[in-house]
Formats: sequence, C-alpha cells, structure tokens
Amino acid sequence: MNGFEDLYKFEKKSNKINKSSKEQIINQAIQLQLKGNITEATKFYRKLISQGSTDHRVYSNYGIILQGIGKLQEAEISYRKSIELNPNFANAHSNLGNILRDLGNLKEAEIYTRKAIELNPNFSVNYSNLAIILRDLGKLEDGEISARRAIELNPN
Repeated sequence: MNGFEDLYKFEKKSNKINKSSKEQIINQAIQLQLKGNITEATKFYRKLISQGSTDHRVYSNYGIILQGIGKLQEAEISYRKSIELNPNFANAHSNLGNILRDLGNLKEAEIYTRKAIELNPNFSVNYSNLAIILRDLGKLEDGEISARRAIELNPN
C-alpha cells in the first residue's frame, strides 16, 4: 500500500476530503489511469465525484474511462460536466464531439469539435475528427478543407 492509498482510506473513513488531499487524490487517479490501472483510477474518480468534486479533470478523465468501456451516454454526461466546470477545456469538447459522433448526433458533434478547434487550433486530430463529421453530414468541401488542415498540422 502506498501513501496515496492510505490517505484515500483515511479520507474515506472521515468522509471528508480537504483541498490539498483532493489534489493528491486527483493526481494519483491520473497516474493510475496513465499506467493502465483503470479499476483503481475509477475508484478514486467515483469517490471524488461522490464528494462533489468541482475539478473538471475528474469528470473528463472519468469520461475517458467510461468511453473506453463503451458507456457512451455516461461518458457524455461526464464530459458535459467537465465543460460546465471549465468551458475552456479543449479536450473535453473534443471528446464530447467524438461521443456525439458515435451516438449519431452529428450536428452537435460538429459544434463541440469546432469549439475544441477554437480552443486549441494546433491539434491536428480535432481537424481530422471534424473532417469525418462533415463528410458524414454531406459537407464534403468543408470536410476536405478540414482534412487538409489536419495534414498541414501533422503530415504523418
């Protein structure tokens, strides 16, 4: 057991998490997620959410986990909460756009993907995602422009 797990168990017993320990728990959850320990990361994120976390990263990262296990509607809710908490977080807009595309809501997917591009105009993947959405909407010329921009930003 490491110090973070001890802290988590202590905080769980007291049912209170202070600001400093919240940040430690968030960082631990992120590290667990990056290392592929999704089960443990999920426990941390759920605990933070049950405690009323107002950190956009918690909801965005939990959305990534939900999306990865195919719980698209739940992931959509989590990304929307992340955006509500931080409207300028490009990753949440991008991920929500992908979810909405997968759910067949192409018009709304376009809106969120364009917002992700507005917030982070140098990320080629967002242009590539937008190109796919525009193609599926029948906006082929606009889709081609977006695809060309993606290639311009990342020729590989």
